[in-house]
Amino acid sequence: MDVHERIARVRAALREGDALGAGRLMEEARSSARDDADRLVVEVHSAAFQLATDVSGYGPVSTEQAWAALRGDVGVALPPLLHRRLALELRISDGIGALDIAALDDAVRDALELVQHDPAALPTAVRAVSNRLTVRMDVLERSGIGPGEPGHADALLAIGDARTLADTLGARGTIDRRAVFAAVAMGDWPRAWEWAQHALQRDALAPTERAGLVSEAAMLALERGMHAEARALGSLVHASVAGRSSVWARLWAASGFVIAAAAGGGSVTAGLRAVARSVDRDKHRAAPRYAMRAALVALEAGAPATEVLAFLEQCLGARAGWPEPWASLIEGTASPLPLQRLHELDAWCDGPGIAWQRAAALRLRAQALLREGSVTAASADISRGLRLLSAWEGHRRDELEQLRARLLPERSITPAQAGVLRLVVEGLTDREIAVELGRSPRTVESHVRALLRAYGARNRVSLAVAAAREPFLEA
Repeated sequence: MDVHERIARVRAALREGDALGAGRLMEEARSSARDDADRLVVEVHSAAFQLATDVSGYGPVSTEQAWAALRGDVGVALPPLLHRRLALELRISDGIGALDIAALDDAVRDALELVQHDPAALPTAVRAVSNRLTVRMDVLERSGIGPGEPGHADALLAIGDARTLADTLGARGTIDRRAVFAAVAMGDWPRAWEWAQHALQRDALAPTERAGLVSEAAMLALERGMHAEARALGSLVHASVAGRSSVWARLWAASGFVIAAAAGGGSVTAGLRAVARSVDRDKHRAAPRYAMRAALVALEAGAPATEVLAFLEQCLGARAGWPEPWASLIEGTASPLPLQRLHELDAWCDGPGIAWQRAAALRLRAQALLREGSVTAASADISRGLRLLSAWEGHRRDELEQLRARLLPERSITPAQAGVLRLVVEGLTDREIAVELGRSPRTVESHVRALLRAYGARNRVSLAVAAAREPFLEA
């Protein structure tokens, strides 16, 4: 087995989420190197993979040291195509570390060109495309990627680019999985579900990639209330990773257990125990969202709060070490969150991030505000949550709509009229309202007349004054 075959085994282990196995394989590659050229190949990949995966244990080589070695006498003597491939691996890692989209764009272009001359560069090209999508999504999330937010269209374009490039390379598995996760982050249930179904029809998916996709599809089905599908998909995760020992395989298998149980397919308590057993505490702390999401699913399925909180302590340690705002979201779901702790949800309520998580936090904050009589602030949070979930089909949107229904004025106005009323209060004319809502001016005029009657107002000014004293929400 030559050094390139050994590196391919390391890469496969990383795809499976088996960091310890990848470390052992890298050490085997290092110890079996036949000459300085082989050792350089190992050290470049050691540095590149360590930065890209945030996994230690491959040795002390940094990307800077690897670059210096690649530019030295041994590197210069390498075959030109191999030298280019190794340089691309390091450029990809540098781009990931710096969140440098332009550098990753250049790496993708060069990788696509290199594959035409060097088929062995295909894994490097796939890594470039995959990480380019991940970094672009990370950067865009900071501006908001939910429906109607600044980064939404750019996020869709980024996903489309990655899927097209993956088709060009004939390697869709990793990209499909990341595209589904990205659609979930955007709050786009239809696309996430469609892409997951298409991806699962592919035979070329690696077992752990398939497990991750099945687990995400099961979660989407549970969100939508498709319990039969959620049970089937959650159970299928186990079959996808049977006999595999990697961290991600165990986590996804256990997550599928929880989802299937929450959909009526078993014991949620047993599912939580499986998640707690799946990896050690340090690994849970490194990827806490798996334990947190399992806890949220369990609470929403009716599991006792004390049991769920004890599960999180087992996975993550004492409450003080749980990541925020996840911790407050879990506690607020378990029992009403007091007003003095609402600021703990602000990072999701008022900042960018994954759409459904933000909407869940907004709902909890709105409920707490309503308990304190802060109706106007609660109304604003519910409106924002509904905008984030405009393309998210399932119980989270239903819960927000139920809250909105409670807050509509007692004058029996329709949601469409409430949307017009909000803009009347903001001082917009009928024509401006028509443009804002995408309706005809005649329809808006009709709504305004109905609102004047409902409020007993003589004109738009008195209507706006009267409505400003009452909570109302846009449709």
